[in-house]
Amino acid sequence: RVFIPLIIIVLILVGFFLKGLFVAAIVNGEPIARIAVIKELERQGGKQALSSLVNQVLILQEARKKKVTVSQSEIDASLKQIEDSLKTQGQNLDTALAMQGMTRQDLTMQLKLRNLVEKLLADKVKVTDTEIADYIAKNKDTFPANSTEAEIKKNVESQLKQRKLGSSSQPWLQELNKNAKINYFVNY
Repeated sequence: RVFIPLIIIVLILVGFFLKGLFVAAIVNGEPIARIAVIKELERQGGKQALSSLVNQVLILQEARKKKVTVSQSEIDASLKQIEDSLKTQGQNLDTALAMQGMTRQDLTMQLKLRNLVEKLLADKVKVTDTEIADYIAKNKDTFPANSTEAEIKKNVESQLKQRKLGSSSQPWLQELNKNAKINYFVNY
């Protein structure tokens, strides 16, 4: 008999502290169930989210298959480059990530995937000195006057590499998807 009221009190306390697991919000006394929010999110972006996760797994599998790795120091270097770039703009990485709805862990995974794709497609994203020289010649008026030739070349090489990576990665991912055995259990 003594345990029944105690159990009821414990259940009420547990329900109060874990209400976020079941109820997402209460609007004028009417609850919105968390499952309803999840269903709406799946309806709105489920296909894109699932596709993104499938691509992530495919990239990681391809990297393992070809024995391509990215070290933590490479990821840290990419992270530092982003932080430095944001600092020059007067921004903070954590604030920028929060505005994007991301965490450092999310960014770290994106950087790992990007670096893996760059390594896997290295032969397709090589930039030649001729390409750099042509780009500089065609766009010489767009560079800051106080930039050195080495800085300009480095920036142009990076831009051209990113362009090639962007144009090469989509067909490559489509090919990986086409050749993979993917069983979908949810249709969006």
